[in-house]
Amino acid sequence: MIFVTPRDYIRRRWRIVPVPPGEKAPNFAGWPDFNATSDNIDREFAGKNIALIVGSRSGEVVDADLDCSEAIQIADQYLPKTYAEFGRSSKPRSHRLYVARDAVYEALADPISGEMMLELRADGRTGGAHLTLLPPSTTDGEQREWYGDTIAPAVVSTAALRLATAWLAVGCLVMRYISEHAARRPGPDLPRLLWEFDRELARPAYRWIGRPDPAAPQHYPRRRSELSERDLNLAEIVAAIPNNCSWEDWNKIGMAIFVASGGSGDGLVVFDDFSSRSPKYNPHDVQKRWFNYRGSPPSRIGMGTLVHLARRAGWQPQGKTEAAS
Repeated sequence: MIFVTPRDYIRRRWRIVPVPPGEKAPNFAGWPDFNATSDNIDREFAGKNIALIVGSRSGEVVDADLDCSEAIQIADQYLPKTYAEFGRSSKPRSHRLYVARDAVYEALADPISGEMMLELRADGRTGGAHLTLLPPSTTDGEQREWYGDTIAPAVVSTAALRLATAWLAVGCLVMRYISEHAARRPGPDLPRLLWEFDRELARPAYRWIGRPDPAAPQHYPRRRSELSERDLNLAEIVAAIPNNCSWEDWNKIGMAIFVASGGSGDGLVVFDDFSSRSPKYNPHDVQKRWFNYRGSPPSRIGMGTLVHLARRAGWQPQGKTEAAS
């Protein structure tokens, strides 16, 4: 177990606040502006708990706070690995710290019971401050303790972390109401399992991950007459590319389609059409890849890559022919 003092935290440039013994929050006004220094730290924190002001005040350090037992049990299958984890005897490893720039506080609760399942503790949407209690603070007779022998929050994409916490919340619902076996195997079909079990339970799950539920109006695929010239060109170009590629090349083409389409639903249709021309086609894998791109958008690839591959396969823009030799 690592023993850390308030001085160790301020050396990391984490903004910490003194909290009365046994409590979880400060008891004085203006705590978001409190600044612990080497001059006042011994006096201010003597015998008290320590709270971290998460977010921009502490170098963008945020806390994935796992409130329910399901989240703690399956978090390793959903959240990025980090070397800054702590908890207490009844909830080990229930706090996982990351560095995620411009992350925003979000709380995800069970739609039926209202019980909090997990929180992404960060700056509030309007700039408000949020806290998390750090080791060696004690509440309810239990002391917070660091896990492992290192405190090194992983630096992650904010979009990827937010999406990972959303999928973890979906997994918690699946584990709680349907199947632990399924919950421990993250996949794009989990919201559908919830939908088949209870639509009122599933609707928030679809909203968390940014996908329309099955009863929402269908926007894709759109009729050809509704497609823009860019969408039509993209579909034509990708249709000319043969799908006899490796997983790496398939993924590269998927990233190029994502960028060329701006990550639109029409782009997903084009990627799915391309993928379906392979005997290894799995629609769940296609959707999973596409939503991975949303969490960590690719760069340095796009329409140029697709045009190059299509031309290599013999495609030419409409209205153009090779000059006679």
